[in-house]
Amino acid sequence: MSSRAKYLLLRGVLTLALFFLASCAWNKNPELTAAQEELAQLEQRQAKLSYPAGSYEHFVSHGGYPVTISIYKNRHLLAGASASSRVVICLSQQRGRLYVNNQVAADWPVSTGIPGRDTPCGNFSVREKKPDHSSNRYGKMYNAEGKCIDSNADAFKDSVPEGGRFVGSPMPCWMRLTGDGVGMHIGKVRAGRRLSHGCIRTPGEMARELYRILAVGSKVNVRQDVEPQFPCPDALTAGKEQNRNEKRIRELKQKIYEIQMREYAAKQR
Repeated sequence: MSSRAKYLLLRGVLTLALFFLASCAWNKNPELTAAQEELAQLEQRQAKLSYPAGSYEHFVSHGGYPVTISIYKNRHLLAGASASSRVVICLSQQRGRLYVNNQVAADWPVSTGIPGRDTPCGNFSVREKKPDHSSNRYGKMYNAEGKCIDSNADAFKDSVPEGGRFVGSPMPCWMRLTGDGVGMHIGKVRAGRRLSHGCIRTPGEMARELYRILAVGSKVNVRQDVEPQFPCPDALTAGKEQNRNEKRIRELKQKIYEIQMREYAAKQR
């Protein structure tokens, strides 16, 4: 093949290649392109906002915190926890935190008092500890036949039917904070939800840890807002953006998938 022929063949191949690339770019779905570009930008932003995996800052800035059922534990700090370690319950976040040497050794979800039966704020001390405790006020009411007729009975207001009985709600790992029955104990917890009659419900895993560490006289601060000594407010702020970004990233990935599936289905026709 002559040099002239080779030149013309090469030029033809390059022309076809350029035409093909231009055609692909021209025909690309602009909605898909926009979604992919936004996704790339958000993922880059997430990387800049991230903290070292396993750190408390990472825990606070990821996973929807504070509305998460997840528990954070620093094993090194927990090993040094004692009865003098301070517990903070933040009602607005529905989170509890254990401080050791002014650092967060543990952070867990709680469910406190419902409106009208609010958990009181203030500085409290553990007054009493009982591994197995039952409420003398709230529980279940049974009739003479043994059938539960009220699963949310108030023994102070509801009369026990003749031949029936009242069974107080179990409160394992009970740590009393007030004279009128408010305390911390194992109970059903839902992230970000107030469920109790005033007590501080705590997941079993964390309640048992606290019961082991704390003693009569240990300090518990119940407050409405985040405590001043909270160690990583920047991570908390970043977490709000992280949560928004994570939600948008999920939406974009779903959108991209749906567009690609529509295009694939159209090509099969």
